[in-house]
Amino acid sequence: MKPDNLEAILTTARKMFARYGLKKTSLDEIARTARVAKGTIYNYFGSKDQVYLGVLRGEAEEIVRNVLSAMEKVAAPEEKLAAFVRAKFRFMRQAINILNLDREGIEKYLPAAEGIRNEFFEQEVKIIDAILRQGAEKGVFRLGDAFLTAKAIGYALRGFELNWLIQESEERIEQYLAELMNLLFFGIMAQPRAGER
Repeated sequence: MKPDNLEAILTTARKMFARYGLKKTSLDEIARTARVAKGTIYNYFGSKDQVYLGVLRGEAEEIVRNVLSAMEKVAAPEEKLAAFVRAKFRFMRQAINILNLDREGIEKYLPAAEGIRNEFFEQEVKIIDAILRQGAEKGVFRLGDAFLTAKAIGYALRGFELNWLIQESEERIEQYLAELMNLLFFGIMAQPRAGER
């Protein structure tokens, strides 16, 4: 497998799937645009569906790498959590094929795509869980079950993805994220209830 050919195929396929969707993109077009033989794509991947899954895996890995890199720039747990959320949304916006999974209903046509999406979600939950545990150890966060809290935050963020990333401006998303972080850090109660001090 020549790395240059593989990269050309995946880069071209990523752009074409993002623009035309899985069903309307052909291997012939990917091969022509990537300047490789169609047989080369079959040798590397076996089918268009496998090319698509390769693109999804690449997008998910890229998001995780970029999020972790953004988190390395801060030390405090609350800053790490804020960096995670902001980086996730910044880089998810560029992962058009992952976003299109929900819009196009691809998981019904290609169940393995939903498996990649779920693996990506589990990676996010592990990252959030690690941040929460670090914050609890340092006395920054007050938690019952860090893993359940991490999963709840993960599901909340996943629910926002499609609407925010497709329909809202960068500035508006930043406002939403600021409010979300405020809610996570301070809650909505004006005062603690009796016995919770």
